[in-house]
Amino acid sequence: MPEISVVVPVYNVEAYLDKCIDSILNQTFREFELILVDDGSTDHCPAIIDQRAKEDERIRVIHKKNGGLSDARNEGMKIARGEYVSFIDSDDFIEPQMLEKCLSKLKQTGADLVIFDFYQYYQADGRRELIANVFSEDHTYSIHDTPELITSIANAAWNKVYRLSLFRDHGISYPWGCLYEDLGTTYRLLARAEKAAFVNEPLYDYLKDRPGNITGEFNMRAYHVLDMVKITLDDYKRLGIYEKFYEELKFLGGVNILECLKKTRDCTDAKMVNEYIDVCFYDLRNNWPEFPKCRYKIEREKNDWVYTDPLRLKLYLAMRRKVKQR
Repeated sequence: MPEISVVVPVYNVEAYLDKCIDSILNQTFREFELILVDDGSTDHCPAIIDQRAKEDERIRVIHKKNGGLSDARNEGMKIARGEYVSFIDSDDFIEPQMLEKCLSKLKQTGADLVIFDFYQYYQADGRRELIANVFSEDHTYSIHDTPELITSIANAAWNKVYRLSLFRDHGISYPWGCLYEDLGTTYRLLARAEKAAFVNEPLYDYLKDRPGNITGEFNMRAYHVLDMVKITLDDYKRLGIYEKFYEELKFLGGVNILECLKKTRDCTDAKMVNEYIDVCFYDLRNNWPEFPKCRYKIEREKNDWVYTDPLRLKLYLAMRRKVKQR
């Protein structure tokens, strides 16, 4: 049986797929299974993964109707046989020792998940920007003794390796059909992890500037961030720990909603934008009446103050639209 299952959702990324697969197959650790989940691709991805499966017996393939990233990850987890699971996006790639170093850390510490640094990779010029964690690889952590885990680690599913039972034993899966699905999952897993470990080394290359990447666009799916915040808050309430982590959850919800509000800057539909602002601030102030006051600094960047008040933000966006119309 493989020690780790590597799940890769695949959707219309034929130009990037072989590089991703090669980076996994060329790992220094070899005892893994690679589950490639074709999520209804309409390009050559289905043929590519079928051919790669013929060439390496560690590869397992799922072909399914399009259901989105969450659905593809969940389908991969259903057939996973490893004690541990890793998720890799099919337009990204990993460093050669990623699996070896993560599994070594998990076994050494008995942790339920390991979190590692990563590069933001810009294919236009080959530049790599290091995104490093602030926690030491010489210790293990839990949110119960280090609440700052909630405020400091990235939402992303892909810069972590998990004990698969952390999902299965607690009935946790990625929310179907939603953007920001990691926000609705990562912190639920952290709440149940007895120990989290770190590897202070960049082991993943996240492709930041792929054409067609929708993470920077503003549309109606921006409302999903509110759904993901609610999933996390409701889960902490069910566990009876919401009040204990009130300030950390305020920061988590606040900064993620603010990042989505920033995507309204270039939207020309004033009605849609203003409605979105109203809903966002209704949720923010319903959950945290004192927002943006917080133990942690929600206004992290120079101009974030613009986005922490709805009237100020609407005025700023109206002026921005007028300038563009000239």
